[in-house]
Amino acid sequence: MSYDEWIGKSADSSDSLAPEQLQRFEAMLNRDPGSVMAGTVLPPCSHWVYFNPADKPDELGENGHQKPGNFLPSVELPRRMWAGGTIRFKKPLKAGSPAEKKSTIIGIDEKEGATGKLCFITIRHQISSYGALAIDEEQKIVFREASEEGAHPIRTKPMDIDYDWKKNRRADTVQLFRFSALTFNSHRIHYDYLYATEKEGYPSLPVHAPLLLVLMVNDFKGKTDGKLIEEISYRAEGPLYVGEEMTITCKDVDNFKAEMRVLGPDNKIALSAAIKWTYSWNS
Repeated sequence: MSYDEWIGKSADSSDSLAPEQLQRFEAMLNRDPGSVMAGTVLPPCSHWVYFNPADKPDELGENGHQKPGNFLPSVELPRRMWAGGTIRFKKPLKAGSPAEKKSTIIGIDEKEGATGKLCFITIRHQISSYGALAIDEEQKIVFREASEEGAHPIRTKPMDIDYDWKKNRRADTVQLFRFSALTFNSHRIHYDYLYATEKEGYPSLPVHAPLLLVLMVNDFKGKTDGKLIEEISYRAEGPLYVGEEMTITCKDVDNFKAEMRVLGPDNKIALSAAIKWTYSWNS
């Protein structure tokens, strides 16, 4: 199947970047929502709680996602996951300052993996405020075949760095619900236990890959006062499930780069990331 006609397809959206939404994001992370007001700089990855389409129920598929064939092509593979991406932070976004987002499909690649057919779709998101580009992001989504009965995705990649520090935490069902609500993500695998286990074959509710990254970045910022994140490249390596203990680790590669991992209780990697940082925004 050729997807050539979908390459370059774009969609525009806008958002007021209301402070109230950022307050809820801070509360989800157990940070002080009262610290947020108009003019507060959005922390890294909090832009994901904005610009989310308000799809009506009849525009959604069985899995809770928007039906394909509108912005995304109709891929004949039933399972959808967030595979990874790169986020480049160019200028600060501020709560209460309106912003615009352009999303463009820049790549569609079909592959054969260990679990069968895969289709990777790469989307470029460019977010601007008052005419200045603030965030330049590439997001990679993967569609895959349904797992055989009794099978499900697992973590397979062993820990591969010597870390400088680590932090242990768990994501519970309340945090999964709040992240789904904040991002208006109705993908049923993150809140509908029967659907996740009986329909898609997971042993429990998988934690959102972007939520794992949000938790990772939260811990990075907590350990590195004054550092501004310039770029994050990340990849989902395997699922991590609600209630599982995760270990977030960090290794300083040089003065301006760190390698980070989210591990499951088996010491296998769920998410890997590289973070580049600076002390001041480029003028």
